Amino acid sequence: MTEISKLAEVSPQARLGLDVKIGPFCVVGPEVVLGDGCILYNNVTIVGNTIIGRNNVFYQNSVIGTAPQDLKYQGQPTQTIIGDNNVFREFVVVHRGTEVAGGKTVVGSDNLLMGGAHIAHDCIVESRTIIGNNVLLAGHVKIEYGAMIAAMVGIHHFTTVGRNSYVGATTPVRRDVPPFTIFEGDPNEVRGINAEGLKRHGFDPEVISHLKKAYTQLYRRGGSLAAAAQELLEQEGNSEYVSCFAQAVVNSCSTRFGRYLEEQRQDKQLSKVNRRPAEIRQAQARQEE
Repeated sequence: MTEISKLAEVSPQARLGLDVKIGPFCVVGPEVVLGDGCILYNNVTIVGNTIIGRNNVFYQNSVIGTAPQDLKYQGQPTQTIIGDNNVFREFVVVHRGTEVAGGKTVVGSDNLLMGGAHIAHDCIVESRTIIGNNVLLAGHVKIEYGAMIAAMVGIHHFTTVGRNSYVGATTPVRRDVPPFTIFEGDPNEVRGINAEGLKRHGFDPEVISHLKKAYTQLYRRGGSLAAAAQELLEQEGNSEYVSCFAQAVVNSCSTRFGRYLEEQRQDKQLSKVNRRPAEIRQAQARQEE
């Protein structure tokens, strides 16, 4: 049976699945969809056009689906979409998307978001990731399948953290993190293959060995990283994992700042006027009148 505290504020228009539990002082907005078995402990806020799958757990003071912290956002009906079996610990914040990037912030399934994590507008967090305490994702960040991010990491907008990678604690991430690697330090760099993480995700030892050889070819022989990655990509007989690794490095090296998604951004044509706060635009309009 669904259980809703008398001290919670749940809109009659919200769509709740079976066996949902909502604790005291929670707020659930009219456009929210909560799948079967979701649990909201006390003081959870879920608003906006937010679609949530099954068996998600939201700990105290998590805030989901509120408006993005983006000056370009003008109140358009954008979304937050969340899969199944995720855990959102205390004070996790997930903002909904903006209209210039498809209008969606997406969190997949089987993720653990630890206390104080911030998922900004238009981010994509795939499945089976671990996002540590006080990790901050700027807008348009993509966290690929199985990535693990340790505590107090800040990630620059439009950055990709590759699949099954590991980002060390307190690392400032300003460029793409290649899949299957360990990325840490300040200044940061690729330190090796995330062998332990790959073992935990069931990777075959032979695959891990091939990735280690690819890492040596790319990062330990000197010369141009871009050229070495392209050469590796063109070699015959590569596994899909080595090809994925090499392609990610090629993509990153092909951009000015090492953030491939930034080259694909959809808002490049927005005028400088539209990037300014609404109050500034309104003041200028009054002056022109």
